[in-house]
Amino acid sequence: MRMRSYNNEAKRRLIINIGTNILVVFVNVGIYIWLTPYLIRNLGLKVYGMIPLVVSFIAYFNLFTMSISNAVSRFVAIHLGRGELEKSNVYFSSALSALVIVCGLLLIPVIVLSVSFSKVFQVPAGFETDTGWLFFFVVSSSLVMAVTSPFLVSTFVTHRFDLANLVKMFGYLLRVTIIVLCFTYLSPLLKYVGLSYFAMTLFVLACSVVLAKRLTPQLQVKCKLFNRKALLKMGRMSSWIAVNQVGALLYLSTGFIVINLFLGPEQCGRYAPVALWIILLGTLGGAISSVFAPIAFEYIAHCKLDVLALQMLRSTKFLGLIMGFPVGLLCGLSTPILKRWLGLSFADLGPLVWLLIGPFLVSITIVPMFSIYRGLDKVKVPAIVTIIGGIINVLLSILLIRYTALGIYSVALSLSLCLTVKNLFFTPIYAAIITAQQKAAFIREIFPGLGMAALVSLVALALSRMYDLASIPRLLGVGVLMIVVYAPLCYGVLMNREDRALLRSLIYRQR
Repeated sequence: MRMRSYNNEAKRRLIINIGTNILVVFVNVGIYIWLTPYLIRNLGLKVYGMIPLVVSFIAYFNLFTMSISNAVSRFVAIHLGRGELEKSNVYFSSALSALVIVCGLLLIPVIVLSVSFSKVFQVPAGFETDTGWLFFFVVSSSLVMAVTSPFLVSTFVTHRFDLANLVKMFGYLLRVTIIVLCFTYLSPLLKYVGLSYFAMTLFVLACSVVLAKRLTPQLQVKCKLFNRKALLKMGRMSSWIAVNQVGALLYLSTGFIVINLFLGPEQCGRYAPVALWIILLGTLGGAISSVFAPIAFEYIAHCKLDVLALQMLRSTKFLGLIMGFPVGLLCGLSTPILKRWLGLSFADLGPLVWLLIGPFLVSITIVPMFSIYRGLDKVKVPAIVTIIGGIINVLLSILLIRYTALGIYSVALSLSLCLTVKNLFFTPIYAAIITAQQKAAFIREIFPGLGMAALVSLVALALSRMYDLASIPRLLGVGVLMIVVYAPLCYGVLMNREDRALLRSLIYRQR
């Protein structure tokens, strides 16, 4: 794999990848916006509250998946970049073999937890068995995704995110179709929601295998290539990535569990729609920044750390400005959005949107820095810091929820405080240190997006106070009006000459 430059073809591919990444996220967001009230209407708020709780467990079983996937993509991409095909195949085959064995073993605790789920958590009466099936199907789907993860390396190293995104998009649509058909022609049960997740992952697995064979026929699965040393080498890196993922889960996924145990499934159902917005926003930010990860690995493979640092600085600034608009808009229009989307009973949760989504912009903006950690194999220190911060978040959430009257706001306050402190200070400073930059270099690139998000949120809030915006045409109208002002302001004022030149070079093909 040759070093890519920003020629016409590379620019075209980059734009296509970013566009399809954003498209698949918008499809997912659209499905979420429509599906959430649909499930609440058909299941009731208490029963619906079991879905986000169970789905949050996917993240725990994805620890192994994500850590191995990140390690495989790093080693395969760098060795392919150096023309070392045999080593790439060794890492590819070793990872897949290990995943198949481990996922088979993990089925045993999955079955045990499925049977005993209602004994551990608060489950609405009469839905104990149904919730157990939901848990089994949802978590089993994460095991299928674990086996899928090595095949996703093919779209990563060939920069064909557009194909991977098409598979994701059709998978999301398949999941919704199964839910609607089962609810309409059978009955509205939780197990059918779980079945839809399982069917979606089987579809993604089949498509990923086909894409791997077409895009990277040179990568082959051979049992004789299994190498214990290669697995241990990936294991050292993936183990620290897994530790980092545990810490991330202690931030993002434990809230549902704490609320279920201390406040019950109904409050979990009220918290979930707002909390899942930060996951969707994080997915959108990751979708935009993910196209730069393989480019970063290529710079690392060719020892161009100065170029790597420059590109990551610009990526951080661009991502903050891009994501500042939806974050600011959601905060400013939180009350009319909730009123129109979920009804008057959720309209009082506007402050929860501000508390959860506003500070989360910092965590979205710093996503490009994670490519630096992985590419340079500097994942140990971030992992330790993340898990310590995650433990503090859980303890603080429990203390606030037990000894204050904040209710679900206790979890939101703890999450925002702990996550923002880590990602506003440690993450950018450590990225600067390992790339030999000034310690404040990455921190400076975070503030333009924060400032613009604050401006958008205040303007949108003022408009929502002056006018009744709780209708789709009015909400869309405000969004379009504000983006027309927002984009030129970012381009003309907050971007310097080099930023604008790079942006133009990506949009317009140079002859």
